[in-house]
Amino acid sequence: MLPEEPRPAAPEPPEGLPAGPAPESAPPPAPGKRWAGLRRGLWELAQTLGQAALLYLLVITFIGRFEIHQISMEPTFHEGQRVVVSQIGSVFSPLMVRVAYAADASHAENWQTRADDLFGPKRGQVVVFYPDRERRQDPLIKRVIAEPGDTLEIREGRVYVNDQAVDEPYVHGLETVCYTPCGLVRLGPGEYFMMGDNRPNSRDSRSFGPVDLDQIIGRVVLRYWPLDVVQFYP
Repeated sequence: MLPEEPRPAAPEPPEGLPAGPAPESAPPPAPGKRWAGLRRGLWELAQTLGQAALLYLLVITFIGRFEIHQISMEPTFHEGQRVVVSQIGSVFSPLMVRVAYAADASHAENWQTRADDLFGPKRGQVVVFYPDRERRQDPLIKRVIAEPGDTLEIREGRVYVNDQAVDEPYVHGLETVCYTPCGLVRLGPGEYFMMGDNRPNSRDSRSFGPVDLDQIIGRVVLRYWPLDVVQFYP
């Protein structure tokens, strides 16, 4: 086998001449393309801000936060605690009734009953509401004791709804007394009877009467403060 001959080296370019063509640099972007990129960035920013604003409006429309400044719901809720309130019913129920009334005033009461069933709070739920129809007084937090169509009576320290004694473990044995002469209360469409769990220290429907659905801000769905007593409510 013959030894491999060395390969000749590539000839070097003459001194003073460039070794090869220099790589071409990319041309600067045209002014039109720069403006198109800027417009696209501004449009994406505007979309993001619009979505954030819409989300904020939805949150403040359907969810409320309240700090408790009353003792009328003790020991269930205490002063200084904070709750989240679902306002979905208070938004859609009046709207549903007004639209139905405008369409057919003769059947407005039927639509009020449907609104009560769909959006109204249920017995035992805790709600935040205005005690006056003008919504000028501070909101109160109480428990729903009776719903539209119910009858309610207080006798011998107990509450009777539809002539049945109500089991109320949340009052912890406290008696319920009347602030006005006791008698049978019949709730009409859209009317609710509210009472606090701390019965001897509660200003409620025993003094100012039933509460209309459109006075209700919403039902309590979450206690979020203090953190050691966080609790969800159905």
